[in-house]
Formats: sequence, C-alpha cells, structure tokens
Amino acid sequence: MTIDEAINLNKPIIIKAYSVSESIEHYIKLVLAKILQKHNCEVLLIPLYTAVKELVVNAVKANQKFIYFEGKKSYESVFFDSEKALQLFRLEMTRSDAKYLDTLARKNDLHALTTITVIDKKLCIDVENPTPMNETERDAVAKKLKIAQQCEDITDYFLQAEEDDYKEGAGLGLVLITMMLKGMGLTQSNFIIDSDYEKTIASIIVPLTQATLQEYQKRISETTPKIA
Repeated sequence: MTIDEAINLNKPIIIKAYSVSESIEHYIKLVLAKILQKHNCEVLLIPLYTAVKELVVNAVKANQKFIYFEGKKSYESVFFDSEKALQLFRLEMTRSDAKYLDTLARKNDLHALTTITVIDKKLCIDVENPTPMNETERDAVAKKLKIAQQCEDITDYFLQAEEDDYKEGAGLGLVLITMMLKGMGLTQSNFIIDSDYEKTIASIIVPLTQATLQEYQKRISETTPKIA
C-alpha cells in the first residue's frame, strides 16, 4: 500500500527507525506533508516535523544508551549516580560509536516505532521505543513539562527552571515541543509521555481544525518582527 492510499483510507502509517538517517527524516516529512495537505493544514508542517523528529531522535538515543550500558554491566558499581553515568555516555560517544550502536540496534531489533494516523480530524502521532525510563528520568521529564507549560518561550523556561538540575542537554527538546504545541493553542493533554517497565511512548495529538490554524497563525504574527 502506498502512502497516498494509506492516507486516503485513514490507515496508520508506521515508520521503523534504528537511527535517524536522511531517509527516515525524508519519510517522516513526506508523510506529514501529505496528511497536512489533505486537511489544508500545510502551515503546520515545520513545527510538527520538528517535534516528531525530536521524539524519534530521543527514542533512538534511549535505545543506544540501553545498548551502551548493557555492554558495561561488569562496571555497574561505577554507575552509582545516573547523572554521572549519562555524562560518561555523552563523553565517550563518537560518530564511530554511534554507527556501531546503530549496527547493534539492528542486530537486536531495538528500534523507534513511529505511528502516524488521523482519527476524527485529529492527527495522532506515537513514538515508541522498547526502553523504559528509570525513576530519575521520569521525574526529570515530568518536571520539565510542568515548567514548560507555564512558560511563554524558551527564555522564560530557563528563568523559571533555575532549580532544575536537568535543564541542560537531554530533555530540552521536550520543552521546545511543548512551546510549539502551545503556539497552536494546545495544552499538555496533547503531548503525553508514558513509560512502564517495558517501553516508553511519546504521543502528540493535534486537531486539524480551523481553530488550530488560526491560533498558530495568530502566534506567528505576534512573534514576527514588523518592519517599519
């Protein structure tokens, strides 16, 4: 079944990614562009593509971290602090390491699964990976999203998040996604991250309606500099 046929029949489109390659990026953008074109919401392509790509990148990185630390089980006693462990992961990761972890991800079928569909005029996007978040990660994500929902822009977030030990690096993309969805007049109920003992799923729900378009265009006009 082609992309056009799936969209016309309102069938879910599923994208499997072991890494975020140019072909994966192209396919995500193509699917979103065709869906938004069908519903006359093309103007939403850039923020939605940016949001989905960020979630897929996060999911792929989570799988890579899982593989990385599984390979260091004999050194478990070193990782007494999860933040120190993540810092070590970032320091040791090079381009060749990422390519090697991509190979291992394929070998072990650890992938990010993106499902895109439209239900009752709502664009529903799920990005799932088979790597659960630990308690520290869940708390950090919940705190970020709560603060972000109260902010008007990323600068406001940094001012309000001075006490957030995890405001740098990982998870900051989630704040940007929240800001973009707020720019469409949406709330935290439209962006949910859920993790159990087997997997993590990030979900975005966007009504493809005139109200969403008007709110987004209003926000764009308010933030676009006016030339005298």
